[in-house]
Amino acid sequence: MATEKTALHGAETDFVKHDADNMVLLGNAHIDNLMHMVVALGAEVWTGQQRVKIIETLLSKHGKVTTEMIEQYKPTPEETEAWAAERKAMVDRVYSVMARNTDEALAFGSSEPNQDRR
Repeated sequence: MATEKTALHGAETDFVKHDADNMVLLGNAHIDNLMHMVVALGAEVWTGQQRVKIIETLLSKHGKVTTEMIEQYKPTPEETEAWAAERKAMVDRVYSVMARNTDEALAFGSSEPNQDRR
């Protein structure tokens, strides 16, 4: 699937759905579906946060905001840099759990205690 690259503005996200719907990448199609859903939801959350930042900026500068003002907003280089750092922090907070060591994790319902295994 070819995608056309377009310039991103303040209220958009660069999340693009993959074209590998018939592939199983994580060993189970249901897990793949859940993973795609989690990544898509993360993109939606970030887009909403970014839009709120734009609304707050417009309100503080102009005392009012319209949909057109939001859609036409161009972030400053400083805002772009700050947003990138905030986005990275959000990604680290939300998705870092996927990198945790599960070698000694016990199955749900195990009778053995799972304390002090992190």
